[in-house]
Amino acid sequence: MSVSRRKVLTTGLYGSIAAGIAPGLLLNACGGRSRPNIILITLDTTRADHLGCYGYSRPTSPNLDQIAKESVLYTRAIAPSSWTLPSHAALFTGKFTTSHGARYDPEGPLRLDRAIHTRKYAPFRASGLAQGEPTLAQLLREAGYATGAVVAGPWMKKVFGLNRGFDRYDDSSINSVSGRLAPQVTASAWSWLKEHKTEELFLFLNYYDPHSPYIPPEEFAWVFTPPGTGAPDRKVTPEARVALYDGEILYMDRYIGQLFDRMKADGLYDGALIIVTADHGELLGEHGKFGHGNYLHQEEIHVPLFIKYPYGEIPPARTDDPIQLVDVMAIILDRLGLTPPPDVQAGLPPQIGHPVIAEAYPLPVLSSDGHWRALLAGSHKLIWSSLGDHQLFDLQADPGELNSLFITQPERPDRMMTALNGYLANLPAPGPSGPPQTVDEETTKALESLGYF
Repeated sequence: MSVSRRKVLTTGLYGSIAAGIAPGLLLNACGGRSRPNIILITLDTTRADHLGCYGYSRPTSPNLDQIAKESVLYTRAIAPSSWTLPSHAALFTGKFTTSHGARYDPEGPLRLDRAIHTRKYAPFRASGLAQGEPTLAQLLREAGYATGAVVAGPWMKKVFGLNRGFDRYDDSSINSVSGRLAPQVTASAWSWLKEHKTEELFLFLNYYDPHSPYIPPEEFAWVFTPPGTGAPDRKVTPEARVALYDGEILYMDRYIGQLFDRMKADGLYDGALIIVTADHGELLGEHGKFGHGNYLHQEEIHVPLFIKYPYGEIPPARTDDPIQLVDVMAIILDRLGLTPPPDVQAGLPPQIGHPVIAEAYPLPVLSSDGHWRALLAGSHKLIWSSLGDHQLFDLQADPGELNSLFITQPERPDRMMTALNGYLANLPAPGPSGPPQTVDEETTKALESLGYF
């Protein structure tokens, strides 16, 4: 008797047992262990369409492509925001930005000016993860897992609250324009894995290399640089800039591959539940813009997401089922037979039970174009603007979002607008973010050097 992917995803491991699927089939598939080790990896600033497993023509991701071949790969994964802090908070809580509270906030308690002691930074304030918000790491620790994290980007520092529930949260050495490099992340991760390999473990890794500025080591900088663009310099041509971004992905991929190779050699790979995704993508000149965080274009929110199940208990597949980062919590907890906290928005594919939405609320000093919300339904995408620049796109006919249908098809955007704003209005509000805190000078300098301020 075979266990279909849809059956397990729809009813869950224990739901499948209740439905009459022999427990031995599932337990044997896990090598006699019903609770696998869990490895969750985010590829910061990594677009889905710049990975080979998503059809990219350049060989940027050979190691990631290999694990993708062993995984359930989602072609329509959407980040809940276009920058690091709210997307990771959604990943850890199963909630959208409106509900978990981690975002830019003009009244937020995280005061950058208190770290640098200058009024120049007074407008730069944020709210971290709301106090009392249960996290994935907390739930797994309570269930008996050893919990560890190694992070590489400044928005992942402990001060923003994403460390909640981790026994060890390594956010050291994040003080340069390149964040923390992939070799350091892999080395720290492997050290922790070796220390805890006899325990049930949950390891979260944040690789940061594709984030701007794109300055890969020379070996990787030259791999994709087009002839005639001069030295690999992000200011030379738009083509060279994209090539350097791709070089950063290749560099990151090498060290992720090294981690997987070590896990295989030590017998930690086959039985692990491994989830790979990204917090957001990156604009590389599309719509006349570079970077991320101020808009909700597809280049910013369409992210990779693939899941390798332990011992192939769910066989590899590609699916266009809609999914978001908030749903990762539900998938992990369901696999372990654990109950999600109340009020989470996370759901299980193929019927996730919530609309596919994204939010971006940049500070006025970062963007004069206002706030944005998006709703994706079928092939259509509605973008709501706080300044009234609403847009509607048919992504199947217009994947580059070049021709808005908002005026020519008024009934559809009206319905989608009502659904989007109504859903967000009914979400539970986040709890308090805590008293005013100082963002340490090292973190502030790192954020500034990376172009946030």
